[in-house]
Amino acid sequence: MLRPVRALTAASRGLGEGDLARRVPEAGKDEIAELGRSFNRMAGSLQASEERQRRMVGDIAHELRTPLANLRGYLEALRDEVLTADPELLDSLHEEVLLQQRIVDDLQDLALAEAGVLTYHRASVDARVLAEACRTAHGALAAAAGVELSATVPPVPVRLYGDPGRLRQALSNLVGNAVRHTAPGGSVRIEVTERDGLAHIAVRDTGSGIPAADLPHLFDRFWRADAARGRATGGSGLGLSIARQIVADHQGGIEVESEVGAGTVFTVALPVRGGATP
Repeated sequence: MLRPVRALTAASRGLGEGDLARRVPEAGKDEIAELGRSFNRMAGSLQASEERQRRMVGDIAHELRTPLANLRGYLEALRDEVLTADPELLDSLHEEVLLQQRIVDDLQDLALAEAGVLTYHRASVDARVLAEACRTAHGALAAAAGVELSATVPPVPVRLYGDPGRLRQALSNLVGNAVRHTAPGGSVRIEVTERDGLAHIAVRDTGSGIPAADLPHLFDRFWRADAARGRATGGSGLGLSIARQIVADHQGGIEVESEVGAGTVFTVALPVRGGATP
């Protein structure tokens, strides 16, 4: 009778000392066996959390190491007068600093969202307004890339209850990704529809598409479908993670469909609210 209790005691002591791989036998159907299974589930959850945290720290270091090393090299060359501080070089350095600032801001948003403490200022908002705002905001980027950007919205309002700024941030991440992954001559369309009590906001592009094997990883931190794409062209690798968390915090979800060579569709589904209160 005492053997499984001693095993639990030893395993819990090891867990407290940082040995997250400790487990106990789960044989039996009595209360002690159930306690052992609960302990193993808890230990597995703690181990998985520790591994996720370790991977995230490594990803952050990887993302920041190379650009910071480049900045340091340029600054040392300027200090030693090896290079001249011409406007073109200063613009390049300034752009690199802005990119690093964006990564840091994205990391902060993601950390706050996953901790459940990201601030939301909720109000009644029309999904059509969100779509048109994103189309306007990304119009210059699309035009420069030779991509046609349009919005298709219904004639009547599609009311949501949420934070307009955060929802626009989530949608902008999807639209920005679509524009960057669409070749010149292609198109990106934002479509708003309402059915079954849900507002559906789809971002449809005619880009290169995403292989089926990559779809499960799309919302992982720092993951990019094309490893060769850099921060300047492929984003920080955090936009989709942030978008999914913001949508989830609004009791919604994001689905993705893609066909290689044909394009990709991201669809945000959010509950329709008729009034200005939840």
